[in-house]
Amino acid sequence: KVQYPGVAQAVRADMQNLGMILRLMKQIAPGLDVKATAEEVRARIGEELDYELEAQNQRSLARIFRDHPFIVVPDVVTSLSREKVIVTHFVRGAGFDAIKEYDQATRDRVGEIVFRFFFGCMYRHRQFSGDPHPGNFLLQPDGSVAFLDFGLFKVMPAELIEIELECQRAGHEGDGERLHEIFSRTGFLREPDRFRPDKLLAQFLDATWWYVLDEEVHLSPEIATEVMIEMSDPRSSHFGQMRHETLPADHLFGRRVELLTLAVLSQLEARANWHRIAREWMYREAPVTELGREEAEFYAS
Repeated sequence: KVQYPGVAQAVRADMQNLGMILRLMKQIAPGLDVKATAEEVRARIGEELDYELEAQNQRSLARIFRDHPFIVVPDVVTSLSREKVIVTHFVRGAGFDAIKEYDQATRDRVGEIVFRFFFGCMYRHRQFSGDPHPGNFLLQPDGSVAFLDFGLFKVMPAELIEIELECQRAGHEGDGERLHEIFSRTGFLREPDRFRPDKLLAQFLDATWWYVLDEEVHLSPEIATEVMIEMSDPRSSHFGQMRHETLPADHLFGRRVELLTLAVLSQLEARANWHRIAREWMYREAPVTELGREEAEFYAS
């Protein structure tokens, strides 16, 4: 991976327009913290231009997943890498377009691995790639999946991850009052008295139901579109409420990972009870899938 001359300067110039864009968004969503959001976006994009930092991110995940039964993060060849060049171990495998043509069982398996990697990195390891993209993983001949590109990366404090898991548990249990209390306490609601717990619960579930509700879900592009509209679009049935909420900057890239992972799984038309997989980190329960049991053995060792 090589950074060509002028790329960094061009991206940084584009970042100068970010403030103007976010001020326009503020008119649509008055609750948005423009300054904090701008700082978070600039920080993450700035880091993506720093190949030495990206190499460090990749080394960190390569250590975590070394000898994992089905996840591969290629090692960085440090002796050959420089400020604007990253060299990693070569991996070979089927790309996304090829995987989409495979049978349902293979797509389900790849989908579960993708879900486990991006959500698992976030909730188990508190560090994750912010770019779940179809071009960023390959299905290798032995059935493992190799993940690539760690420029857009986020490390989350343990207390923030616990807040997100608290919300997911409250959503699964249908507890709107607890969700309202969490949102109020953590700054998602600047004027808590304006919000009804049942309305907050309905909004939360419309954005997260595919992995919060305990049921098998066969994902599709239509489902991904519906969820994306409900999460962030003026066409959302919850938009009047969303206009007066805020999203703390530290949680911004977590929502990006959720949306993009859903988009990838939906293009694969993968099928699973995503909630039962997520319960491994949401409730710290034992796995119920074969991949989950293999992964549990890996972590236990």
